[in-house]
Amino acid sequence: MRTTREKLASVGAAVPRLWFPQQQVNLQKFAVVACDQYSAQKEYWDAVQNFVGSAPSALQLMMPEAWLGKNQTHAQAVPGRMEQYLTDGTLREIGEGMMFLHRTTTTGIRRGLVLSLDLEQYDFTPGSSSLIRATERTILERLPARVAIRAEATLEMPHIMVLLDDRKNRLMGGLDRMTANREPFYDFPLMMNSGRLKGWLLKEESIFDMVADVLLSLKEEVFDGMLYAMGDGNHSFAAAKAHWDTLKTSLTADEREWHPARFGLVELVNLYDSALAFEPIHRLLMGVDPKAVQHDLDFDAENPPELQKLQPMLDEWLSQHPEAQLEYIHGEADCRRLGQASDRLAIAWKKFDKEKLFPDVARHGVLCRKSFSVGSAPDKRFYLECRKIR
Repeated sequence: MRTTREKLASVGAAVPRLWFPQQQVNLQKFAVVACDQYSAQKEYWDAVQNFVGSAPSALQLMMPEAWLGKNQTHAQAVPGRMEQYLTDGTLREIGEGMMFLHRTTTTGIRRGLVLSLDLEQYDFTPGSSSLIRATERTILERLPARVAIRAEATLEMPHIMVLLDDRKNRLMGGLDRMTANREPFYDFPLMMNSGRLKGWLLKEESIFDMVADVLLSLKEEVFDGMLYAMGDGNHSFAAAKAHWDTLKTSLTADEREWHPARFGLVELVNLYDSALAFEPIHRLLMGVDPKAVQHDLDFDAENPPELQKLQPMLDEWLSQHPEAQLEYIHGEADCRRLGQASDRLAIAWKKFDKEKLFPDVARHGVLCRKSFSVGSAPDKRFYLECRKIR
């Protein structure tokens, strides 16, 4: 009979060894939204910095994309701050475990499970048949900078959300029942009016065994062997994979088996969670003549064609207009507000049908980059739990 850990390994999962802020740390100031959010809104991140002040925070352990090329001092200090938080006790080891989450969002309470996934079971190549698959095209040019950051990092904090096709809600429903009479490990409001986060630390083998059995059942039912689909953070997961593929060449077979860099810390979420809102990611063209762009590409920004058709057209047009800049915007209202300037063009869509995600990716391969977002910007995953990767 297989052990629980062997069953988890057969579905590409593992129980992580977690690190967490010490009890005196203000979690509302520590937890920060994913680095790729509000990328065109520097004022958001300035407000976060003002709110955090000098308090311990995940802001000191990551680099907001809005600051890229503008705050190199902050970026260069990140590896040292990771070491500092480990040595001065800001972060404490809470041992092997999974974290079951209730995240209050603008659309309800979203369930999630923080665990590790095996990068050996992930392949972002279009048309892949791996257990874990990318849902959108991976931009290879974006990986080297992320790989370099991971290679220097002592810790990882996930903003990676991975989706399960669990229509009967067996995993999260089971965890709800098993934690119904427990006090949470933490429960606090998130900064910047981003809802609330509650987490239960799971350490029992019986719970791990239930997780393994549900994942094994789902593996038997999935289409084309695709158990997990990337929801958020595909480029971060792809960078972790690329880093591992390089690192493992210098390791022995035994070292490769359980090296911490072989795994990535993620949050699993059920695709059918009623609070899991899928949003199209909108496009904002800057430094352009809005009428000229629409004339050149023969489309109406108020009623744009589907993204899979429009994105290749935009790519071709941008290659001929180096003065123009393309930003990816989460939230239709934000996109339209940012597009009000005379030299900007907002291109926004109304909805994304999440039920088609697994069959479309399994049958046709990846979607174009930045096709969808799991929820609007305030509902995105916040950095909190950490794991050593060295």
